[in-house]
Amino acid sequence: MIAPSKTLTQYTDPAGFTLSYPDNLSIEKKDIEDQSTYADLQLSSKDVSGSLSLRITDSKFSSLDQWVKSESRDSKNSKEVKLGNLKAGEIRLNDRLLLGALDQGILFTIEVPLVEEKFWLKVYESVLANFSFAAPEAAVEGSAGSPDDVSFEGEEVVE
Repeated sequence: MIAPSKTLTQYTDPAGFTLSYPDNLSIEKKDIEDQSTYADLQLSSKDVSGSLSLRITDSKFSSLDQWVKSESRDSKNSKEVKLGNLKAGEIRLNDRLLLGALDQGILFTIEVPLVEEKFWLKVYESVLANFSFAAPEAAVEGSAGSPDDVSFEGEEVVE
């Protein structure tokens, strides 16, 4: 049986979070098509079917309880967990596991289809255990090619 690697790769997203995932998985950053989505990532394996998806979007929900009720009719399916330093709700449905955390009108969701369940639940636990928030990189963005890095000494004439 294939298992997630114990060696983790760290991923830092410009939206302001860091997560670690097994290095035998690949991470795909999906193109964001609307202004209300900040991140849309998918972890997948070339050897195991299934995936783990993480999305960060603006939310209409004013509480985590509202989100839980919108996703599951039966509150017995849900339990409280942590995503970084945020309180999160975890909902187990027939075909997938959902996690949601709400912070200042922004909804963080992780979805794991229950395919190859043992493998993906280990990946999910690893992502949760190593998830942390970091300051968004907006201020750092321009530094790669900033004019301060270039200095002009004057012209040299070659004859």
